[in-house]
Amino acid sequence: MTNPVSAVSDLLGECVAQGIRLVANDDGDLTVDAPQGVLTPDLLEQLRTHKAELIAHLQPRCWHATRNTAQATAAKPVCRCGSTTSVEVLIHEGRSIRRDCARCARFIDFSRWYGTDALQASK
Repeated sequence: MTNPVSAVSDLLGECVAQGIRLVANDDGDLTVDAPQGVLTPDLLEQLRTHKAELIAHLQPRCWHATRNTAQATAAKPVCRCGSTTSVEVLIHEGRSIRRDCARCARFIDFSRWYGTDALQASK
């Protein structure tokens, strides 16, 4: 029997390698953003099978980052959609952090680029 944690880790690794972005939404759903032609029927089935585990894995990090950003910028929108919250997404094997809008998932800026802080857009 396959270890569920290992299966989810492997699936997340495959998604990163293929350029697929997974976002656990506040409503308990999973948003999948993938380049055209990347989502095979087998991969879609794996995402459906492990949806609950993926959401459980992604949600705590997203919630924590969103909560902290919301406290810091409650009055000022962080995105052109009007959202005041953002989500920090680890990229480059955790060496960089990309900030995306929590509502529409649009890129905002990089809070860390290969270990160097403060590459955020001036507002």
